[in-house]
This record gives sequence, C-alpha cells and structure tokens, in this order.
Amino acid sequence: MAVNDSVGLGGAKADIWERELARRGGLVAEQHTVRGMYFNGTLDALRSLGHEPLVRRCVEESGESHFLDFFSYPARLHYRMVSTALPALAREYGGAEEGLRQLGQQVAQRVWGLGVGKVMLSLSPLSPRQLQSALPMAYRTSVSFGEYQVRWMGPCSGRLTLKQGFMPYPFHEGVVKTSLGLWGGRAVRVSGRQTGGLDSECDFWWQ
Repeated sequence: MAVNDSVGLGGAKADIWERELARRGGLVAEQHTVRGMYFNGTLDALRSLGHEPLVRRCVEESGESHFLDFFSYPARLHYRMVSTALPALAREYGGAEEGLRQLGQQVAQRVWGLGVGKVMLSLSPLSPRQLQSALPMAYRTSVSFGEYQVRWMGPCSGRLTLKQGFMPYPFHEGVVKTSLGLWGGRAVRVSGRQTGGLDSECDFWWQ
C-alpha cells in the first residue's frame, strides 16, 4: 500500500503524511510507549535547522518540561510531536516524506550514541552483518510494541520487517541508512514500503 506525499502552495504541507501519523496514533494502545530518546531526537532535528521557537512549542504541547532518554512516554505523545514538527521539516527537505526520512536518521544517531548502542559501536571490528541482531534489539529496547526482524537477501543486502511499527516507513528508511553507515556500510541504499495496517518493510543494500 503506497502513501504519497503532498506539497501545498506557499510551502511544503505534509497533508497525507500528517493523516498517516494521525491514523497510527489512533490505532496505538494507551499502554504503548516509546523512550525519550525519540522525543529528543525529534527536537535535535529541529534545533539543527534553527527552529528554536518550534522546539519550545513541541515541548509545551507535550506537557513535559524535558524528556529523559531512557524514560518511557506515551507513543501517542510522540505522534503528536512529530505531527507538529513535520511541516517545518517538509519545508526544509522538499517534502514530508524526506522530512520523515531525515528525522529517522537524526533519531538513529541519538539511539546509537546512548547506552548499549554506544557500547556496541565501541566494539571492533564493526560489520553491517551485526545489525541482524543489533537493530531489532535497538527497536525492542526503545519501543514497547511491535515486532522487528532483519534477514539477509544477499551478501550485501537485507530486509527489515516491521510488524505493528510505530512510525511510517520513510522514518525507518532513515534509521536503517544511518545504522548501516555507522556499522561500516558504504554507498547505502534503502527502499521502504507500507505493507498494510502498521506493517512495513525496508530493503537495503551496501558496499
């Protein structure tokens, strides 16, 4: 099932992707949570673009004064924050789809720079093949719901399958691209698609 981007007059308007975020927010259960690192990664993305007023607005709308990276917060709150941030990201990156992709890259940088992820990156030698266990583990420790699996499709290619994934597939494309790069992959390519409901897949290749 494809999801198309939409750009409005006078600037990028994330119509379809905002509706997709709202749809997912309506399907997620109240008990489902994501770690604060996802909120902080979203705020980092806005700060990197100089959008401090929007950063303050996102924090104020959340009802929190700040976010602790390893504390769990309602997943619906993260959907709301991303929906607020997405129009600005869409304007910067030429569309909401690319905005979500860039957001995934920013969040991945934060996830791998903290805790167990930081320790794993300090080990050597690093290889993209290590992501078969590392990437699903990163998802499972930072999100309280969903199923995540990496399987190899060839010597330098694989597929990430997300069941009940919490974000649209362009976000996960960004996560995979950054993760492969950090683990030594070169000339990384990622192609995602929605497969139904909250499910999606991301195929990836590297050199």
